[in-house]
Amino acid sequence: MKKFFHSILILISMVVIGVLILLGFIYFKYRNWQQTFEKEIDIQSVITKESSDKIDLGEKISAFALSTEDVEYLELNVQEIGSEIYGTLGSYLGDKLNLEKIYIIPSNSKWVIFSQIKYDKYTVWFSFDVNKDNIQSAQIYVTDIYIGPIKVSEYFNWVDAVNTGIADSIVTVNENGLVGRYIENIELLNSSVVLKGSRY
Repeated sequence: MKKFFHSILILISMVVIGVLILLGFIYFKYRNWQQTFEKEIDIQSVITKESSDKIDLGEKISAFALSTEDVEYLELNVQEIGSEIYGTLGSYLGDKLNLEKIYIIPSNSKWVIFSQIKYDKYTVWFSFDVNKDNIQSAQIYVTDIYIGPIKVSEYFNWVDAVNTGIADSIVTVNENGLVGRYIENIELLNSSVVLKGSRY
């Protein structure tokens, strides 16, 4: 019996040590990635609460909605899109989590969006990609979600939930006329997002 309990204790100890080694590996991998990543950040594509509060899209959206043209376009730059993402994402976080900043790496057909979340005195970078196929539609979608360099979408079914939320939001906007036009197409460009809207 003693040998049995001794073997169990050894097994538990090995599992605990293995978990600690794995956590240490993940921590140092994240820290090395973070140092490199933050050195390469383009400050012009960073959105904070202060910069977000200074951006007012009311005039642009009103001009888009009230235009007499049958087809109208709304172009939003990185800072403008970032301020909308900042406000939306920040509203979903609980009391103990704070959104520190948003950082966007834009390119044609794919934008990578980083968010720095703070809990107590700790901060972590999350990221996801937003993609648009080369067809005329308002459908955009996410393929991967990361914490630092670690792809967490392989272990958690977050991608489907995010894509469902995006699709439902676009349907809601179109069905309820929230921007005064039917959104026919969304284009992700190197420095902006362009929405094509037609009159109802």
